[in-house]
Amino acid sequence: MKNKQLRQGFTLIELLTVIAIIGILASILIPSVSMVKRNVNVAASKAVLSQYMNAIQTFRSEYNFLPFTDLVSNGRESFNLASSNNSEIFVETLTARDAITNNELNQAIGGNRRRIRFYEFSDAEFYEDDRGYVRRNQIVDRFNNRNIVIVLDVDGDGMVRVPDPENPRSRIELRASMTAYVEADSSNNSPDYYLYE
Repeated sequence: MKNKQLRQGFTLIELLTVIAIIGILASILIPSVSMVKRNVNVAASKAVLSQYMNAIQTFRSEYNFLPFTDLVSNGRESFNLASSNNSEIFVETLTARDAITNNELNQAIGGNRRRIRFYEFSDAEFYEDDRGYVRRNQIVDRFNNRNIVIVLDVDGDGMVRVPDPENPRSRIELRASMTAYVEADSSNNSPDYYLYE
């Protein structure tokens, strides 16, 4: 009798079958993972927006007026942090620190006369350019999107007018003294999302 040699390894057909199955599974899972990652980033960004609202509310409780009303112009209730000037004032008012150097301010900014620290920004909340340089005077969300809009009830009627999440071209009224939302940025594929959804 001849000794039968034990077969080792896989045949070409078995390998191709395994590769095809892995490819099918990857095509199913990769979009799901991307959507989960996007939803996690939206949820984390909304949490930060909520913290901004809490800091503004604490400022109002301390000083009996809303900050940033000077940034709202032409009878509007909102200001966009995409403007580096608005973003810098936002950071300096809520932290009582220089937005660029992070040193304590020698003067009151935005009505923060006692230079109280209402919020502590993390590096993840600042814009990072293509070279990896973090600009501490530019606020962004988790998608590195600067189009963060803060809405304040500047006329004191207890209402703010904001884009409708179902139809962003139309406006709705919310019974609130402040809120925030983020407008999509096509350059980094970031979505629209609203704190008041």
